[in-house]
Amino acid sequence: MTGTYQPSGTYLHTSAGAHAEKLMPVLDKYPVDAGEVESRLPPKRSLNPSCFYPDTTPTVVEQMNLDDGLADNLARQLRCQAVIQESFAEASIGNYFPLSTMFENCVLFIPSAKRFYDLNQEIVHKHFPEVETAVVNAFVVTANKRSYGTHSASGIALQIPSLVKKRLGFPTEYRSFHTAVTPTPLDRQPFVIFEEAEVEAPNLQFAYEKIMEHGVDKEEKAAVDKALYLFLEGKLSEIDLPTVRDFLMAKYWEKRYADTPSPGYYCDSRVGDALVFDNYRAHGDGTLPGSPKDRLTIDFRCFNKVHYPPGMSSGLDFIVDPAERDYQISRKRASLDFLLTTLGYEGIDEFMYLVFGTRHTEHINPFGLMTDLQYGVYNKSEYHLLDQNLDAHYERVERLYDQIEQDGEYVLPDGAKQRLQALAL
Repeated sequence: MTGTYQPSGTYLHTSAGAHAEKLMPVLDKYPVDAGEVESRLPPKRSLNPSCFYPDTTPTVVEQMNLDDGLADNLARQLRCQAVIQESFAEASIGNYFPLSTMFENCVLFIPSAKRFYDLNQEIVHKHFPEVETAVVNAFVVTANKRSYGTHSASGIALQIPSLVKKRLGFPTEYRSFHTAVTPTPLDRQPFVIFEEAEVEAPNLQFAYEKIMEHGVDKEEKAAVDKALYLFLEGKLSEIDLPTVRDFLMAKYWEKRYADTPSPGYYCDSRVGDALVFDNYRAHGDGTLPGSPKDRLTIDFRCFNKVHYPPGMSSGLDFIVDPAERDYQISRKRASLDFLLTTLGYEGIDEFMYLVFGTRHTEHINPFGLMTDLQYGVYNKSEYHLLDQNLDAHYERVERLYDQIEQDGEYVLPDGAKQRLQALAL
């Protein structure tokens, strides 16, 4: 017996509008010249809009393999992971960013995530037989805080119209199994999906044009102009880029659905209930009242096999400049290096030796350890961490979590602070 998928009482245009307002301060980090912005946008510049429309499937509720013992372990680990995340939460306004301890990076922080992964492959294949790669995400909406607002799947290739037309560089089928680790009634910040909205993946130029067609006031225009300018001109850090993208998409939904309200739906989930849904569907709602209890979630993100243009193997190859591509690989390595120092490692080299048994891992692209949605790395490599023996690593993580529970606090190590400062430059 699963929970019931039912209306949340919220609507896409208002939820998205509230999210856009919350994200807008990220733009203040980037001073711009108004004349320069104007010169790089319509009518002085032609845009190249595109939008991918996937084949859609309705959301269903599925009972996953998640017994009480595994749920308890996940809950404990998620809360400890959240304490670590909170120690550097000010690094980003958004939730999904390269230094997050959640999403694909959770494989480093949640020992029971791999057990959940191993137990549920049959269920995943039942709903999504075309699945090529599955990654585990785990995250917490902490007590008295709001969940991350309205967003949907995107990626670097979806910004490039020629690739969208050929269906290259991104998953054409993309499912999530959003599973409750705690009971999630309406008063506990449940996960909301906007089931009746069109399932689509527009590029930001498409979203911008539609925003303008619906009309904006002077302040809104200045914000969306600045956001698109920063994105098109490559002026955003990799930490802020997802936040600015989500800002523009939220403004798009706010305007598009203002006259045709699209209701949200949630499930009054029991532990183990999963909402199986299309990740290109608008989801997430930060407008529901806060709860005095945490909401804990574990989630599979699943992709069909992604095909790339000849000579390319991932979205990194869309970065034409070799120096820029090498820079992004070094930044990815530095991000993982930082995350591993939060867990007590001296750095990424110590972790790689522990997992792969050799100090010679220079040939391993850090993007190959896990997927990376921002840079369009979807197909798993032979070094995919969820397919490795991580027992020794997880023993270290558990010892740290025991210490966090014993001390009642976590202090970011000096080495991690230094790496965080370097990444912010």
